[in-house]
Amino acid sequence: MATDEDLLIEAAKRERRNRRSGRNLLLALAVAAVCAVIGWVLVFRVRAFLKGIPFLPLGTVTGWLLVIGIAAFVVAGLIVAGALLAANPSKRWGDPVAGACPACGSWTLRQNTVSPAGPDTGSLRNPPKGVVTLCDTKGCTYATATVTTASRAR
Repeated sequence: MATDEDLLIEAAKRERRNRRSGRNLLLALAVAAVCAVIGWVLVFRVRAFLKGIPFLPLGTVTGWLLVIGIAAFVVAGLIVAGALLAANPSKRWGDPVAGACPACGSWTLRQNTVSPAGPDTGSLRNPPKGVVTLCDTKGCTYATATVTTASRAR
């Protein structure tokens, strides 16, 4: 079984890789597109279809469809705004750390608080939490982790 430090370092590398690849941004934009499509269908298709049926008293139903559709558009907009601020691939992972990398000598150390989640922590009731420092230089594999909350096995 991997140590807590190893789990934290792998989780940090995975987060950095996902941010750099733009996978998080694409996922958030896909969810926003689904919300926008739901809003569009409710406002412009279902509501229009129900209003087209003669002698059907659905004033409150069509009103609620309009409200839910507009809410879906608002949620889609908030997801897009949050994705552009938080999951932007051009934004670097973590916060800068003062000092040079012990492995390569570059001044590109970054650190962030990490808590791993995923299939590799399946046997842990509470996965570890801690601060991970990674070198952002291409080719440098320097990484350290300081565990703040240790894991507990089941």
